[in-house]
Amino acid sequence: MSGSLVIYLAIAVAVFLVIAYAIAIYVRKRNESKLAILEEKKEELYNLPVNDEVEAVKNMHLIGQSQVTFREWNQKWVDLSLNSFADIENNLFEAEGYNNSFRFFKASHQIDQIESQITLIEEDIAAIRNALADLEKQESKNSGRVLHTLDLFEELQHRVADHSEEYGQGLSEIEKQLENIQSEFSQFVTLNTSGDPVEAAVILDNAENHILALSHIVDRLPAIVKTLSKELPDQLDDLEDGYRKLLDANYHFAETDIESRFQLLYEALKKNHENIAQLELDNAEYENTQVQEEINSLYDIFTREIAAQKVVEGLVATLPTYLKHMKDSNAVLVEDIQRLSNNYLLSETDVSHVHRLQAELESLEESVLELNSEQEEHSEPYSFLEDRLENLQATLKEIEDEQVAVSQRLAQIEKDDINARQKANVYVNRLHTIKRYMEKRNLPGIPQNFLQLFFTASNHTEELMAELEEARVNIEAVNRMLEITTNDMNALEEETYNIVQYATLTEQLLQYSNRYRSFDERIQEAFNESLEIFEKEFNYHASFDKISQALEVAEPGVTNRFVTSYEKTRETIRF
Repeated sequence: MSGSLVIYLAIAVAVFLVIAYAIAIYVRKRNESKLAILEEKKEELYNLPVNDEVEAVKNMHLIGQSQVTFREWNQKWVDLSLNSFADIENNLFEAEGYNNSFRFFKASHQIDQIESQITLIEEDIAAIRNALADLEKQESKNSGRVLHTLDLFEELQHRVADHSEEYGQGLSEIEKQLENIQSEFSQFVTLNTSGDPVEAAVILDNAENHILALSHIVDRLPAIVKTLSKELPDQLDDLEDGYRKLLDANYHFAETDIESRFQLLYEALKKNHENIAQLELDNAEYENTQVQEEINSLYDIFTREIAAQKVVEGLVATLPTYLKHMKDSNAVLVEDIQRLSNNYLLSETDVSHVHRLQAELESLEESVLELNSEQEEHSEPYSFLEDRLENLQATLKEIEDEQVAVSQRLAQIEKDDINARQKANVYVNRLHTIKRYMEKRNLPGIPQNFLQLFFTASNHTEELMAELEEARVNIEAVNRMLEITTNDMNALEEETYNIVQYATLTEQLLQYSNRYRSFDERIQEAFNESLEIFEKEFNYHASFDKISQALEVAEPGVTNRFVTSYEKTRETIRF
């Protein structure tokens, strides 16, 4: 048993060793293949014609910045060719040794490192070759670019020459900058033809940027110069001329610094030409805007006074007439008060109100005369006079509104008097009519509530008539009494209809109940109670409720039938 186990174990070990050897052979072959590819890649890079390209650029005899750039890239190639390739060669040799000795982990690590080195060298060689190509082509590129830049420059020169008058004091600086650009072109030509195309390209870039910047200035400058040299001075001259004319026309202004503001504006215009001369266009535009705003501010002051003068003239012409109208209206109110005082006790508030308005009008008359005198002498701004006259006008309007309110209250006195007398007569007639209406009903008795309402309404009517018969009627007391009496009459009329309605309906239901009384004790009992209330207590509503409730049990809906029939034929009180 133990002998068989040993045999099986030996076979397993042999199989394992065979498999391990096969794997090792496979890995070594794979690594050998990778190393061969890397060796081939290294040779390809090393055999690139970089040396020839370096020699070609060296033979251009570059100088200046171009030469510095060339030396940097040449040194980088020397380092690569002498050091980097040697390092790769050594690493390849070590990797082959590791691989042949079956040290696959170290071999694999070494292969990865070689791949990284070759990738970096490949990138560096590409950068070197591109830089050398750029140096070789820079001169021809510069020659092509300079033609376009010269076209831009010549166009700019022609524009400046053809429109030189539009640039004002900025022309000198523009011409100076054109000369600087011309110098840059000369410097470019020298560098580009003497072996420094890189520095020449930088100079050409600067020239292009300066041309574009100056072109932008040339585009903006004419409008700014026109505003500064023509538009603003014209506005300022016109404004000052208008100001002098206003002074000659005896205008006055609240602002005491107008003369100095004009002086500051002229100085600001003069000073702003310095910004133009230095081509400080943003500052020049800002100063133009500030001057324009100040001109507008002065213009607003002058137009304000001109507009105020027209308003003052109109108010001076109309206020005396308006004031006279107010005084006449107040005189009418005084007459109305005197006339009404003979027959009515007037509200002390209205009387004192009219007298107060009279005093205010007299005071306002003095103010109007004073302002008219000041307007003729005219020693202050029209805007001040305008404010004072408009305040007077507003005060007169308030007085007019108060006069209208008082006039309406006075006119209402006689209307209220007539209305109260008419209604008092109507209420007297209504009382007689209601009394006859109730008597015709032949009721067994009159309810106490009705009598109380009747006598209250009668007493209040008599008090109203007595108030109207006073030598001087207190119309406020009359109106209060009229309101009370009106409410009394409405309540009395409503109670009259209710009494007659319930009395009539109760009689009808009592008569109708006869068909049930002989065999329905409950209805007989309700009949007796209802009749008792009807004939002795005179509470016709309660009597109606008693008999109607009993009948509803025996014959539902009978009450509504009688009520509906009654409402259709109800007799109204004919006043």
